[in-house]
Amino acid sequence: EVVEASASVIVDPERLDIVIPADFRMPPAGLNIRWPDGPLEMEARLLDYKLYAALAYCRANKLNHTVIDSLHARFGIVASGKAYLDTRQALADLGLDEQTCKDIGIRLFKCGMVWPLEATAVRSFAEGLEEILVVEEKRQLLEYAVKEELFSWIGTGKRIPRVIGKFDEKDGGEWAVPQGNWILPAHYEFSPAIVAKAIAQRIGKLELPAEIRARMQMRLAVIDAKEKALAKPRVVTERTPFYCSGCPHNTSTVVPEGSRAMAGIGCHYMAIWMDRNTSTYTQMGGEGVPWIGQAPFTHTKHIFANLGDGTYYHSGSMAVRAAVAAGVSITYKILFNDAVAMTGGQPHDGPLSVPMITQQMAAEGVTKIVVVTDEPEKYPSDVGFAEGVTVHHRDQLDHIQLELREHPGVSVMVYDQTCASEKRRRRKKNTAEKTHFPDPARRVVINELVCEGCGDCNLKSNCLSVEPLETEFGRKRKINQSSCNKDYSCLKGFCPSFVTVEGGQLKKGKSTAGGSIPSLPQPTVPSLRAQGAYGIVVTGVGGTGVVTIGQLLGMAAHLEGKGLSVLDMAGLAQKGGAVFSHVQITATPEDLYATRIAMGEADVVLGCDLIVTASNEALSKIKSGVTKAVVNTAESPTAEFVRNPNWQFGSPNLATQIREAVNDSECSFVDASALSTA
Repeated sequence: EVVEASASVIVDPERLDIVIPADFRMPPAGLNIRWPDGPLEMEARLLDYKLYAALAYCRANKLNHTVIDSLHARFGIVASGKAYLDTRQALADLGLDEQTCKDIGIRLFKCGMVWPLEATAVRSFAEGLEEILVVEEKRQLLEYAVKEELFSWIGTGKRIPRVIGKFDEKDGGEWAVPQGNWILPAHYEFSPAIVAKAIAQRIGKLELPAEIRARMQMRLAVIDAKEKALAKPRVVTERTPFYCSGCPHNTSTVVPEGSRAMAGIGCHYMAIWMDRNTSTYTQMGGEGVPWIGQAPFTHTKHIFANLGDGTYYHSGSMAVRAAVAAGVSITYKILFNDAVAMTGGQPHDGPLSVPMITQQMAAEGVTKIVVVTDEPEKYPSDVGFAEGVTVHHRDQLDHIQLELREHPGVSVMVYDQTCASEKRRRRKKNTAEKTHFPDPARRVVINELVCEGCGDCNLKSNCLSVEPLETEFGRKRKINQSSCNKDYSCLKGFCPSFVTVEGGQLKKGKSTAGGSIPSLPQPTVPSLRAQGAYGIVVTGVGGTGVVTIGQLLGMAAHLEGKGLSVLDMAGLAQKGGAVFSHVQITATPEDLYATRIAMGEADVVLGCDLIVTASNEALSKIKSGVTKAVVNTAESPTAEFVRNPNWQFGSPNLATQIREAVNDSECSFVDASALSTA
């Protein structure tokens, strides 16, 4: 929610007035580490001066400061970074604006420098408080630091506030048993709803005006109702991320019968939830290394380990080195697809080629190296491979792997096939003057009158472009020509219904607009509310433009001088999984806090896909009677269809769930895909 968010911000350097600390004495010759200082001198300068210089700077420039204060403060909240924004959003959701916080005795402390924690500001903040709630993600760093500063108050006569963080009251510290009840869990996601419940739980023990207590209970009731509604048993269809059509990993991650593989970081990680007998994963540079520990304690003699080319260049080669040193029997499948595909198709960090990999692996002591590719003809005999390297067509993959698993020690197979997404991107750049990537004038179609709907083509290709086609004779198959990347692996099944068209072009749709398009009525633009953001949730399938819609809305708001934030929840989901874009618009940037739209706070849901719009993540943002929804009814199959030929979309049930959540009068369904391709 930080690295994947964008916002309209003010970057004027004059907005800051940097203060040089006056209460810190510089050491002789300054703070910087310099030659020829020895290690002990460097350490002394760091611990005796540099850390205290940072604290002095923090103190002088008020990096840690009280944001909301009260003359009769009883309850304090400490937060930093994203957790601070979540806290501000939670307070707003509970109806606790700045004035209300001051009236009921809430003090809020924003920590801009978490470590080391500057003592003066936090002690001043804690004066007179009965309790402090420390709001932070993951493990408790701030909580421990606050407790350390207040520990010195013992015996001074000062009132020491109770400090609550991850757990509620418990006898002893974090590791004392029994374990306390989590109120701000260190695991899973961290959201304003979780913070709101924690704040309400703690200040609910104080004496509060009935109006404020009712306001808080109203928000908690919304959260509770949403959680109960989502907990009800219902038919749920998921969009699990999957390999793109024509992805090299559709073939490269297959292992022979009786073998198993380990995954790592990269798109090939998705083999874990496919029928590939692949399990476990590691950090970058640890691919296959768990086998070093497992090998002496199992009857299994050999495993395969998938290793992406980007990871190989980063640190994966060290994993191979460790396996060679350990003398275990393992085959590394180095998947060379010419791009760092999982994060957007960037080039490798440095120069890398298949011949270079073979030379490096031979130098590391690997004695058996082979290259498997869909284009063996592109490697002449003098290409620069290490001695003894052989090149094979990918159709021989199973035979090659059977040989490699019998090889004692470490072996390497470099699987060379260009990333399907990169093929598509490069082909789009082709012009009459320059070819960025070859685009074969060959298309595959399925004769539905011959197709028996057995699904063997799905199993052979593992390809999402082989889609269901409902006919009067039952379910058949068709090739989605829009998403097909011309891998042709679907032809490996022995099926007479497949037809290849050489040199043909796709038929273009006929324009339905005769002459000029009549002018459309101008929409009624809703006014922005005085407090809070106007929230738009865009849902859809990864790789189909959901993020683009969010960016267009965000840029439009930016050009109008409004405050905005756009959170694109994509990650691995960009590979055909569920993607969300949270767009929030306010009058000014200062009115924005959390980047994710809170539970029940969406004003509009733009559903580009029925399945994703009916998911818990999307339904949780809807508030009946407030949220308006426009949903695309086009049925796009999920990855489950690849494995299950009888998979059903379930659209009536999904549409009903959305209608029940939104309110039927505020929900519109339209086949947007049919309109766009008419």
